[in-house]
Amino acid sequence: MGRGTAEDGRARGRAPLVEPETMPGGRTGPDARDARFRRWARRVAGVAVVLLWATHALLSLVGGFQMVNHSQAVEDLSSGRMTSYALVEDRPGGGSSTPGWWTQEDLEPGSVEDLRTGTTTVLYTVAGSRPRLVVPDHITPSMNSWGSWTEAEVDWIEEDLVTSGLPSTVSSVVPGRVLQAHGLLGLVLVVSMLVRVVFGAAPVHGTRWFWFWLIGLPAGLGVLAWAIWEEGGWRDHRVPAPQQRSSGGYGFAVLLLGSFVLTAGSQLMAWLLGVTVIPL
Repeated sequence: MGRGTAEDGRARGRAPLVEPETMPGGRTGPDARDARFRRWARRVAGVAVVLLWATHALLSLVGGFQMVNHSQAVEDLSSGRMTSYALVEDRPGGGSSTPGWWTQEDLEPGSVEDLRTGTTTVLYTVAGSRPRLVVPDHITPSMNSWGSWTEAEVDWIEEDLVTSGLPSTVSSVVPGRVLQAHGLLGLVLVVSMLVRVVFGAAPVHGTRWFWFWLIGLPAGLGVLAWAIWEEGGWRDHRVPAPQQRSSGGYGFAVLLLGSFVLTAGSQLMAWLLGVTVIPL
C-alpha cells in the first residue's frame, strides 16, 4: 500500500465512501425507498387511468347508435322487433358543434312536419341491440350522410310508424345505463386529471398549462397522454430541464391542430371504410 493510506485503501482522516442510495450491508435508505415507492405508485396510477380510458372508449362503442337504411326500419317494424322510436331534431354526431368528449349530446324531439325539410330524423330500438338511426335508402350510411326523405318514406313514417302505438319519447331510445356510465366515467377522468394538474406535483414533461389544454383533445387522448408520460413515467430518461418543458402555448396549438387532424382523420376513415355505429 502507498504511504498515507489505510489498509482498506481509504485515505486517512476521511469518512468511508457510501453509495448514495444504499446503506452498508446492502440495505436501502429511506430516501431511496420513498423514491422507489413513488415511482411504482405513478406507474400503477398510469395503468389505472389507461384502463379507465379504455373502458370509456368501449362504452362509447357499445352504447353508440347503429346506422341503418329506411328499408331496415320497415322490416324491423313489420316483423315486430321494433320496441320504441323517436323523432329528433338532429341526429347524434350530426350537430354543427362538437361538444367536449366528456359531455353528452342532448337529443331534442322533432316533428313530423319537419321530416320533409331534412331537420328531423328517426331513431328506434330493437330488443337486445343498440339504438338504431335511420337514413334514407338512397344514401350510404356515414357520419356526414344527410339526405331528404322521399315521399314514400315520409308516408311510411306518418302512416305506419307514428300510428304503430309504440313508445315515442326521446328518453325511450337513449341507451340508458350505458350512457350514464359513459358520462360518469368521462367526468371522473376529466376532473381527476384537472385536480392532478392544478394541485398535484409539478409535471415534468410539460407545464401545468400545457396539460390543461390537452384535456380538451377529442376522445380523451389528452388524458391518455398524461397517463403514459406523466403518471406512467414513459421517457423519463429524456425529461427536459424545468425551463424547457412544453409550454401552455404549445399545448394550445396541439389542442387546435390535434382536434382538426383527429376530426378530419375520422371523417376520412368513415368515408373509406363506411360507418355502422356513431359512438356516444
